[in-house]
Amino acid sequence: MKIAATTLGFLLSASAFAQSAAPAAEAAPAAVIAVPTPDEIKKVLDYQENGKAQGPVLLDFIPCLKVDKEKGPTQFQCVEPVTAAVKKNTVVNMWLQFFSPKDGKYDDMTVQFSLNGTVWKTNEVLVSTPGKTRTWTAATLNKPGKWTIKLLRGTTELATSTVTAE
Repeated sequence: MKIAATTLGFLLSASAFAQSAAPAAEAAPAAVIAVPTPDEIKKVLDYQENGKAQGPVLLDFIPCLKVDKEKGPTQFQCVEPVTAAVKKNTVVNMWLQFFSPKDGKYDDMTVQFSLNGTVWKTNEVLVSTPGKTRTWTAATLNKPGKWTIKLLRGTTELATSTVTAE
């Protein structure tokens, strides 16, 4: 009985303390993330350890107006994706995210910015960090029209996106 009374007293005092504290700001609800199965985890770990010959896996290819370069939770993330036409002479970053196997170094990828079938700029993409790797490359869309942005590994097209400059 003494244990029950002590526990009740503690709970009541903790409750009183919580009520007297200043109200906390409401936290944003946490995103619900599906828990991977053990087989999914094993497959990713096997690729991380043994996938060097196959190369990095492209996770995201996003035209972006602003990449956060400051230290913090969004460092190296695209924080302002292109969602509509941009003005002529706008710098557009092509933001890429890869999953790369360990010991891999891949320097055979390029991002091409083209307009009406003419390539105006080609930038090399280097991926050499194992695990999640983010990088970006930019071009100024200095002519009006529908720009096509491609990621190539050698001559193989891995991804494409379009941005209209007005």
